[in-house]
Amino acid sequence: MVIGVLLAPAVLAVFTYRKKRVALASLLVFSIGILIYGALGLWHGTATTAWDDVVQLTALRSWFLIILGLVAAMSLWYSFGYHDLRQSVIFWLPLFLLSMTAVLLAANLWVFMTGWESMTITSFFLVTTHHERADVLKSSYIYLVMSQGSAMLILAGFMVIGAHLHSYQFSEWTHYAAGLTLSTKTLVFALLGLGFGIKSGVVPFHVWLPRAHPAAPAPVSSLMSGVMIKLGIFGIIQFLLLDLGASAHFWPLLILAAGAMSSLLGVLYALMEHDLKRLLAYHSIENMGIILLGLGVMSLGIDWHHPLWVAIGLIAALFHSLNHAIFKSQLFLAAGAVEQHSGTLDIDHLGGLIRTTPAIALGFIGGAMAISALPPFNGFVSEWLTFRGLIDLIGPGTGLLSLYGLGLVMVLGLTGALAALCFVKASGIVFLGEARHAVPHQPLPGTMVWPVLTLGALTLVLGVIPQPLLHLLQPIEPTHLVSSGPMLLPIGTRVIAGLLVIIVVLLARLSRIGDVRTVPRWSCGRQPNFAMQYTSASFTKSIRTTFALIYRPHRTVERLGPAAPDFPESLVYRAGTVPVWERYFYRPLYRLIWRVSHLSTRIQNGPVRLYLAYLLGTVGIMLAILH
Repeated sequence: MVIGVLLAPAVLAVFTYRKKRVALASLLVFSIGILIYGALGLWHGTATTAWDDVVQLTALRSWFLIILGLVAAMSLWYSFGYHDLRQSVIFWLPLFLLSMTAVLLAANLWVFMTGWESMTITSFFLVTTHHERADVLKSSYIYLVMSQGSAMLILAGFMVIGAHLHSYQFSEWTHYAAGLTLSTKTLVFALLGLGFGIKSGVVPFHVWLPRAHPAAPAPVSSLMSGVMIKLGIFGIIQFLLLDLGASAHFWPLLILAAGAMSSLLGVLYALMEHDLKRLLAYHSIENMGIILLGLGVMSLGIDWHHPLWVAIGLIAALFHSLNHAIFKSQLFLAAGAVEQHSGTLDIDHLGGLIRTTPAIALGFIGGAMAISALPPFNGFVSEWLTFRGLIDLIGPGTGLLSLYGLGLVMVLGLTGALAALCFVKASGIVFLGEARHAVPHQPLPGTMVWPVLTLGALTLVLGVIPQPLLHLLQPIEPTHLVSSGPMLLPIGTRVIAGLLVIIVVLLARLSRIGDVRTVPRWSCGRQPNFAMQYTSASFTKSIRTTFALIYRPHRTVERLGPAAPDFPESLVYRAGTVPVWERYFYRPLYRLIWRVSHLSTRIQNGPVRLYLAYLLGTVGIMLAILH
């Protein structure tokens, strides 16, 4: 009954997609219902089921339902004022939300994989919304291919578990999967880890993410980055860590390595981007890496029978999943507002928007501080918990693990510093200074502004008083150490916030803001103009040269004119970086697959009798294997 009432508004939205406001209102009701349903499930704390063999609600699923409901509600509220929302988006959006809900509530393999594949197909059509734009279809098909590879790996891992336990019900796996042999666990870990890692955009399987997320409309980008990639995290927690339990000791180390690599490379690639949404997409890779660092600590705790590591790692990962969903949705929605306001997302074409849209500027800068893990915002708390877990690895009796943990702490610290630098660049160039090009500024409706500010207020509230929400995670965490607040969070978030307020007030008094005079700018005797401002490339040049081994920077100068070699009329300067993973891994792999596919065409052009022989041979091989 409850499930039917929850799903009814989303089903109504599918049939009323031609009426934008009716469909969006129905979806908004659905999202609020999912948010309330998840909150009630988490509040009760015990596993409850409805339609026993089909739908299952646990505390962990409730947490991710809260994330889904919150981000969906804000994105749909924002969509009422978003102009670039085509009918196709309104048609596919409820199906996308329903499929993610099915994944989180699935009680068996069949419901889960149906929801997972539906999520892939519907999000593919949402990404192709602007198919007339350059590279959108290419980006969409790269996303589809990677998603299908992810689905096949997940299905294979599930089939291995089901074959050994003689059941495809997840409730059975919770009780008996930990008893699987070590070799079986290793195989399952490899298959499911790869499958869920691809969907989460973990390096080196990240190539689809910075292509697909920017191509979609802003509300869809918010949902994909805020919720969809978190379902891979949900799969890792539920099926690999909680269900399988202890496994081979190298898996936790591999999770930590993948997290460190994803977080550092994600922020490094983000620094080189000129497109605002693509920059934010790379930061999603960075934050998935930070979440994996927490899960790596949890996995080590499970294998080493260390309850504190389990508690800190899981709480850090879950809290950062929520925090990232909030501030990344805030930033993507703000980026969509910038695009609608100015008509472009090219950072080097923007500037001075704080004077034309101050509310969006405030929301973006607040989100930038949260994602940079600056107090008193929520990103600081969850990243501190991750630091707390990694620092705890550096202790007596851990041997080489101490050195490994020290390296991870240094990587996470560098990641945070580079993230702050990246958002100083994005916020400063886009919102401060002067406009670099004359672009028409469209007024923004309140329905686009208030969701951004509401999410910004949430980042501040959760950064100042996170303790109540952390205590709500106690039913999820198996060691029940969450109640030991000082052990997990030995910092006074309210004290930090209070000190920051005092410092800001003192600085304001000492700087005598009221006495500030506006005077002409000095530019060495020349007339100041927009070309004297920092560009995205010039701001990050020092980073590009420092990490040249990773970026492989290149630049060319082209001479133009009839006598270009000696007397060029103009010079065209081009600079860029080499996408290492694409050039040295994916392109050779693509060429190999293409050649194999081309060779396979030789056996596809034969007579029907040959095809029947292939079929007969395949059936014979399958029967022999099953026998």
